[in-house]
Amino acid sequence: MCEFITGGGLSAEVLPDSLANEGAMMRDALLRDLVALNQFEIITMHDARLVPSALATRSIVVESGQFKNAFSAALGQAELVWLIAPESDGTLLELSELCYENHKNGALFLGCGFDAMLIGTSKTLCFEALQAANIHTLPVHAGEDLMQSAYYESLLRQNVRKWVAKPEDGAGCEGIQVFDSLHDLKHWIVQDDRYLHYLAQPYQQGIVASFSMLCRDGKGWLLSCNQQHIASDDGKFKLTGVTVNGMLPYWQRFETIARKIARMLPDALGYVGVDVIVDTENNNKIYVLEINPRLTTSYVGLSAALNTNPAKLILDCVLSDQFNMPLLVRKQVEIQL
Repeated sequence: MCEFITGGGLSAEVLPDSLANEGAMMRDALLRDLVALNQFEIITMHDARLVPSALATRSIVVESGQFKNAFSAALGQAELVWLIAPESDGTLLELSELCYENHKNGALFLGCGFDAMLIGTSKTLCFEALQAANIHTLPVHAGEDLMQSAYYESLLRQNVRKWVAKPEDGAGCEGIQVFDSLHDLKHWIVQDDRYLHYLAQPYQQGIVASFSMLCRDGKGWLLSCNQQHIASDDGKFKLTGVTVNGMLPYWQRFETIARKIARMLPDALGYVGVDVIVDTENNNKIYVLEINPRLTTSYVGLSAALNTNPAKLILDCVLSDQFNMPLLVRKQVEIQL
């Protein structure tokens, strides 16, 4: 089981405490659930600057710049592979491809197929897929398109009051910047050639939320519907916490969207997190923003919220073609970051 941040993925860089803490929360929540099953010998990895988790059977130390070598070596020792990694800089997709390759050698990757992984790691592809599936989403405009005067002028005529710039493959709130006008966004995006890997999106007011779901063979099951707590500072966003099942009045509507997403991504497998905004000023219209084909922070509170072992649910979903979702408890659980 590899959690990228604590597992040495940033071993050659400065390791921010906030990232390390959030990564450790996700890693340890999953390890606790796996240990409780009493079925596995668990190998994990840890950045040499961090203390290894005592929950794992064995932890491989990762020295500076040695993550990929250590990860490849660990894959050769495993029968099952569970990966938690960010979409940023193509990390999740690249490591998933290593797992797909290793599957030929006998290790089963407990994650989504390539198409679902690719769509989940590209905001542009995700937008196109959601549109094709008739799921409400927000338009995205490639930074390069903003450099074309005719395209830029057409966006100005839409009279959108606020705009958001996002990295094409960013994770969570990472790299997101809010601007009071399209002119300000363009001025920022041309600097340092940001337009090559950023996109523009209209800012949408509303409740920032998410849901956790399971997927298999085009079927989807809702696990929880969560409210995200976002702080804004100088045009940047930061996730400060999550209320798991904090959006219970929207359960049925989220479940409908979850099933549409599962049909849209037939090779999505296991846990998937979906970020949404609920427009409370427009009949609570729900916009899907991102699809995360990996464990998300909400997983940390799932065991308490469901009163069951979520790792067992995910493993049952991935490993059994006769999976049926049991009746779930729906408790509210607070996660503080």
